[in-house]
Amino acid sequence: MKTFPEILLQRAQSSPDGTAYRFFQGASLVPQVLTFQRVWEESAALAALLQSRGLAGERVLLTCKSQRHFVIAFFACLMAGAVAVPTALPRRHALLERLRVLSRDAAFRALICDSDEVEPAHFDDAQAVSDCIDMRTWSARDDLQAMAASWTLPTLSGNDLAFLQYTSGSTGDPKGVMVSHGNLVNNCLAIGQGMQLDACSSVFTALPLFHDMGLIGGILQSMYTGCSASCMLPAEFVQYPERWLQIISRFGMTTSGGPNFMYQLAAQSIRDEGMAGLDLSSWSVAFCGAEPIRPEAIDAFVRRFAAVGFRPEAFYACYGMAESTLFITGAQRGAGLEVDQRDESAIVGCGHPRHDTQIAIVDPDSRQRLADGLVGEIWVQGSSVALGYWRRAELSEQYFHATIVGEGTQRYLRTGDLGYVSNGQLFVSGRLKDLIIHYGKKYLPQDIENEAERNHIALRESGGGAFSIADGDKQRTVLVFELKREWLRRHAEWPEVAASVRSAVTANLGLTLDEVLFIKPGALPRTSSGKVRRNQCRLDYLDGALARAEAP
Repeated sequence: MKTFPEILLQRAQSSPDGTAYRFFQGASLVPQVLTFQRVWEESAALAALLQSRGLAGERVLLTCKSQRHFVIAFFACLMAGAVAVPTALPRRHALLERLRVLSRDAAFRALICDSDEVEPAHFDDAQAVSDCIDMRTWSARDDLQAMAASWTLPTLSGNDLAFLQYTSGSTGDPKGVMVSHGNLVNNCLAIGQGMQLDACSSVFTALPLFHDMGLIGGILQSMYTGCSASCMLPAEFVQYPERWLQIISRFGMTTSGGPNFMYQLAAQSIRDEGMAGLDLSSWSVAFCGAEPIRPEAIDAFVRRFAAVGFRPEAFYACYGMAESTLFITGAQRGAGLEVDQRDESAIVGCGHPRHDTQIAIVDPDSRQRLADGLVGEIWVQGSSVALGYWRRAELSEQYFHATIVGEGTQRYLRTGDLGYVSNGQLFVSGRLKDLIIHYGKKYLPQDIENEAERNHIALRESGGGAFSIADGDKQRTVLVFELKREWLRRHAEWPEVAASVRSAVTANLGLTLDEVLFIKPGALPRTSSGKVRRNQCRLDYLDGALARAEAP
């Protein structure tokens, strides 16, 4: 099995002038282009430096503002045999605290950055930052070609650690998932099989590159396949979502996507003038994952952009997580969305396992396999399952080495997600830790959130979090929801909105909400990929830290 250092070298030798990456920034749709040869040369030069500093096998923290710098730095770590630890820039207090947590946990030996926003004061051990490489000065050197010639291809096995992917922390503190070189190659193989990618494909991502979907699904997948990948800054997508579609249209991109909220934002915010001249007919794989897929949001996207060539069969639902590198299941390309109406919920099918991945639906308490159609915890087995959690042996044993009663010693990954299988296809229904139990009956928080959102126009789309808290010997069910900005002025009507939501949830779900709390737009805790952090929401509620909606 070839590892990514060998794959990158092969691409540089076979297609030196081929376009590997395009980087878009600002209003201009003229990208900065890197060829396969240039990617190899810059990465090999930096890898040679890392090797000369004895960093093979050591953790190297990557926090880059420039996507171009990040790509080179990540490949350099792989090519040096170092262990990359990608993370976001610490621009806000919450991100700064996360950076401190990561630095303590990873105990990194070196830092690669390109911003003055990263300082020694950000780390408990300032000595660790002494071995710091600034990509701004590094990339300007004129001896990179000579340095690349001194690079030595490391001897790597599939089980050698490639990087630490810190989880988004939607239900707990971030944990470093140990992703091996073999995991990366096998997961890219699975993605390529599921999406039917080839050298003629063109991948486009507007997702954070420090996150698994942007990094593996965008940057590494394209290198593995031998096709081009293009990137735009996530912040620019949020501010100007029409650029996402304009780039797909102008460059004939075939493969792009992200979480549900990207499609929802595009459908709601792109005006008619932003659609002028669009042609989305090349877009054959519009993947959607990382958070629950809402059929109504996808339908709205189809209705909005069908006139400019978008086809509903292009939608590609998928399911995955960092603990299985990225990808676990994916739909049949060209099949569009399959929706199962179960009780009050419309659940989108996330396809079938690919490559050598296997899934089982298991009763989380008895650890016995469940029959098709029954809801249980999703367990995963295969070469994409990561090695475990960094420096957390007990937790790794609990989640990565689970066994099914009566089925021998085969090890599975416990995902913590709930779902069921129907006709061989996986349907994901929620998170085990997020379950709300009310008088013995189990409720999925997203069912409560969706019911509330459908009931009243005052609530922001996908802006709710439902959870339960202990109150003596009882459990109280709380729903917090972001209000739309225009409703902040209509505070006299808030009690009526809350009463309407309570009534709808009781009538349609049989659940009585103990409290409905309105918060400011954007105040709901989320992960870097947009998922609601319900446990953090609960903690913030208990601490009184949620930004409550206030009349202006």
